[in-house]
Amino acid sequence: MKLRRYEGQEDKDLILWAQEGDEKAFEELVKRYSNQVINLSSQIMGSSDEGWDMAQEVFISVWKNIKSFDRDKNFYPWIRKITINACYEELRRRKRERTISLDNVEDNEPSVDLPDITYSPEEIFDKKEINEVLATLINTLPEHYRITLWLRVVEDLSYEEIAQQLNINIGTVKSRINMARKLMKEKLSMYYMEEKDETSSF
Repeated sequence: MKLRRYEGQEDKDLILWAQEGDEKAFEELVKRYSNQVINLSSQIMGSSDEGWDMAQEVFISVWKNIKSFDRDKNFYPWIRKITINACYEELRRRKRERTISLDNVEDNEPSVDLPDITYSPEEIFDKKEINEVLATLINTLPEHYRITLWLRVVEDLSYEEIAQQLNINIGTVKSRINMARKLMKEKLSMYYMEEKDETSSF
């Protein structure tokens, strides 16, 4: 048998080998997509620790079901769907245990655009600090707003693709994104106002 080279190999070859039971090929796929799965699951679950835990569950599921994957399709959208399903199933399980509703979204909330910030972030933070602030603030959003905004902004999915991934209608997608933007606007405005007050006190 010819010695297989895994690093740098095309996804479709690694997938084929993994479907044949090659664990090293699957390990290479995990290396390639682990960061995306961890980031996505962390956003859904609300913490990086839980994101890591769910990512492990996701890749176990991917391994169990990889033989059913159509190699003519892109691999990550399939993994992304498994990630979303696994995380939401875990959240539903917790909701059943707590008997607390996690979803209070209305389909017809008004559209709200992201406004200009009175105090430019560049005047206060460098780029790294801005990203850290945004990451912190987005993590404070309710789960259903947070994941929808993440899929739109970070994963760069269309409204239609988000609706398919989350099994909701496009109206709900737009509503959640609009509300997420409104909440982010309020959080950013408050943050910059507080920062300005702190810097002006010196």
